[in-house]
Amino acid sequence: MKPLSVIFIGTGSYGVPSLEALLASPNFKIPFVITGQDKPAGRKLKMSFSPVKEAALKNNLIVQQPSKLEEMKQNIIQAAPDFLLVAAYGEIIKKDILEIPKFGAINIHGSLLPKYRGASPIQEALLQGVKEIGTTWIIMNEKMDQGTIIEQQRVTIGDEDNFETLYRKLAIEAGKMTPAVLMKYAQKNISRPQDETSATYCTKISAKDGLIDVHTETASFIVRKIKAYTPWPGCLLYWNGKRLKILKAYAGEQKMYPGEVAIISRKSLMIGTKEGVLIPQIVQPESKPSMDITAFLQGQKTLPTKI
Repeated sequence: MKPLSVIFIGTGSYGVPSLEALLASPNFKIPFVITGQDKPAGRKLKMSFSPVKEAALKNNLIVQQPSKLEEMKQNIIQAAPDFLLVAAYGEIIKKDILEIPKFGAINIHGSLLPKYRGASPIQEALLQGVKEIGTTWIIMNEKMDQGTIIEQQRVTIGDEDNFETLYRKLAIEAGKMTPAVLMKYAQKNISRPQDETSATYCTKISAKDGLIDVHTETASFIVRKIKAYTPWPGCLLYWNGKRLKILKAYAGEQKMYPGEVAIISRKSLMIGTKEGVLIPQIVQPESKPSMDITAFLQGQKTLPTKI
């Protein structure tokens, strides 16, 4: 059997383990990779490559970076791929492109569809406090995350998992399965429809979502929110008029008024919420590096009794 031709389309690091797994297999060839355009990053606004571009260049692959995917239509037609494989690309792909490959376009989505359709499935799972998430491989259609399911893989969410650790875990585990998923579909062409009655959706996250409101949010919810929104957009509150990011915290059952502050020997901190208390462990003061709560408290000239 000759190698299956796969055009990889992605920008974020989520798809990199799957790309590398295909490259390591003799059953696949990658005519080229399509990824997002280089963007300025950091204080010096130095142009940076996407994680997919970095991986592609490391493996001597041809990299295409169109401003719109439609620009690549003729290139894709000429390549006559067996599959398009899409992971964390960030652009809606039109039907005329989805229909080009022999076996279709497959998307690697970071949830157990039809749960958490949309742009932020991992964050939503952490916000909801569920114990399990996973990856779904679907045959793409013109509707977002609504294609038929080829395969699913379940992953346990650990007590210490946050967005970064869970994103990495899902990406790595998906990479292990992707070659087998594509091979199986090419041989059997079997998929199943999603159960529309079980569908849930998540929205695009904005910077304002990270603001902590101790008057309307419980301590347990704030802890889940910190896990979901670290590193971006980050969860913050205002301390002595300045922004204070909470990078890690846990919830306590003590009873305090919302916004009330209790400081114990400048070593630990409790903040009253709608229900329970928030106990920060690692924080990042405005314009400063992250630090543990003891170092933060000992560096404060004045300590508030309320926020």
